[in-house]
Amino acid sequence: MTDNVSDLVLDGNVAALLLQRIFSRDITLAKIRCDSCDCVSGVGSLALHAAPMGAVLKCADCESDLMRAVDTPRGLWLEMTGARYLRF
Repeated sequence: MTDNVSDLVLDGNVAALLLQRIFSRDITLAKIRCDSCDCVSGVGSLALHAAPMGAVLKCADCESDLMRAVDTPRGLWLEMTGARYLRF
């Protein structure tokens, strides 16, 4: 039995199966909560502002930036600072 929190810290690779389940799902069916206005929307119903390098998805109610996806030579970046959570 563990006696303290440090006994529960594991390598991030242990989360691989859980994260694989999350990222293999259809993201457009997920619900997203806006951190600015607290609105919950389906990702598929958000407004998309597309650019050659990537995309910005905005809240349907307050138009805050919820997600940014950018494809660069160094990798695909996903930023979700405007969202409180995604729920599948």
